[in-house]
This record gives sequence, C-alpha cells and structure tokens, in this order.
Amino acid sequence: MATSVYADHPFKLMPTPAYLKSKDPNAAKLDMFDELASEMALVHNALLRGLNSIYLQAPHIVPADEKSFITYIRGWYHTLHTHHKGEESDMFPAIEELAGEPGIMATNREQHHAFEDAVDSLKKYIDAVDQGKEKYSGPKVVELVDKFGAILVQHLEDEIQTLLGLRKYGEEKMAKLMAVVHEEGQKGMKEVGLVGLVWIWANIDFEFEDGRWTNWPPAPAPVRFLVSQVIWRIHGGMAKFGAADRQGKMKPLYALSKGPQSEKK
Repeated sequence: MATSVYADHPFKLMPTPAYLKSKDPNAAKLDMFDELASEMALVHNALLRGLNSIYLQAPHIVPADEKSFITYIRGWYHTLHTHHKGEESDMFPAIEELAGEPGIMATNREQHHAFEDAVDSLKKYIDAVDQGKEKYSGPKVVELVDKFGAILVQHLEDEIQTLLGLRKYGEEKMAKLMAVVHEEGQKGMKEVGLVGLVWIWANIDFEFEDGRWTNWPPAPAPVRFLVSQVIWRIHGGMAKFGAADRQGKMKPLYALSKGPQSEKK
C-alpha cells in the first residue's frame, strides 16, 4: 500500500506569531503587528503548500492529468503574482506613508524581483505545454521550481519579520494598516477569480496550529459554501492536486497516492 505523502515539505511551513505567543507564558499580549504578521503567514503557508504539492506531484503526473495539473500550477502562479502585485501597489506604499519613512520596504520589493524571472520561466513553460509547443516533463517542473524555491521561501519568512518590526512605530501611528491590508486582500480575491478561490481553498489547512484558524480567511458563510461545495465541484479536476480537501483538511497528495483520492462528502 502506498505511503501517504502530504504537502508539508520540502518547503517548510511557517508558524504564526500569534500561535508562538500563545505557547509562551512569558510572551507579551498580542498586538496588531502579531495579528497582521499572522494573517500574512497564513497567506504564505497557502502558497507554500501549493508549491510543495506541485514539486512533489510533478514527476508522477500521468498524461490524462497533465491538462488539469497545468491549470493547477497556473493557479499557484496567479495567486503569487496577485499577492505580490497587491503588496507593491497598496501595502508597501501604505506602510511607508504611515511610518513616515520612504524606502523602508525597498528590500522586500527587491526580493520580489530576485525571483520573479525564475517564477515567470515556470509560467512560460506550462503555457508552452498547454499550447502544444512543449511536452510535459515532471523533472522539468521540479528543475524550474528549484531555481526559485529557496529564494522565495526566504522572502516569505523575511516579510513576516518585517511586519513584526513595524511595532517600533507604534499602534497609533500604524493603526490604519490593517484596513489597508484587508482591502488589498479583498481586491486580490476578486482578481484571482473563481478558479483562484478554489485553488486557495485547496491549500488551506483548517486544522493548522490546533485549529486556531478555522475561520480564516474571513468570508461570509454563503461564500465559503459556494467555493467549497459548488465551485469546487466544477473545478474538481484542478483542485484534486491541492494539499487539502473541501473541508480544509490535509489529504494525501493525489498523484502520489494509489489511485484517485475519494474526498469526504
């Protein structure tokens, strides 16, 4: 019987500052910076689960699944691209304006540019496969991810520390930042579209950190039902490669399991 493989490696998921503080009896009270950095860590972990699921499954994709797997990789790319575009257009400028220090987010911007060409190479490759200009190769996908994976992970980790570092400016001065971030997140959700929402849902673990985040991302119950129960069924061919099932529970990766996984109803 095949060993169950989950999307928790090779790129390590990051703990949220809120969870770490909850485990430390000597930690200071949670503040807006812990909350902001924790929400960002949850976004980053969805991207990391997605990248792990691509990396681990790519060499095991059978011809019948190539099209849907390409759609899945494209979902990861668009989610990452939308996230970083929103940061550069909304969040980073807001941080600099509220802090009164132009350029303090320059390092984070530069980190985006450090890996974007390599990420774009993955996108160009899957587009070429989709158009019949290239043949699908699992090892090729892994090779392309290896060119940016470590740099991307370092950026995602560094950004959490950058957000925590904003504490030095004080909550009063940075009070409007949380609203800016939430607004940027809502814009991003609209931009990724229905397929993107299903992709994101397929890479959220509701049991992460002892189930602390079961209500994240914040969305009305009808929207959560629509994504997980209706739209998911339409795009199930893509979503089956995700780290989690429709109930937000981590599942053995589809392409590494013995036969398709039967999801919980």
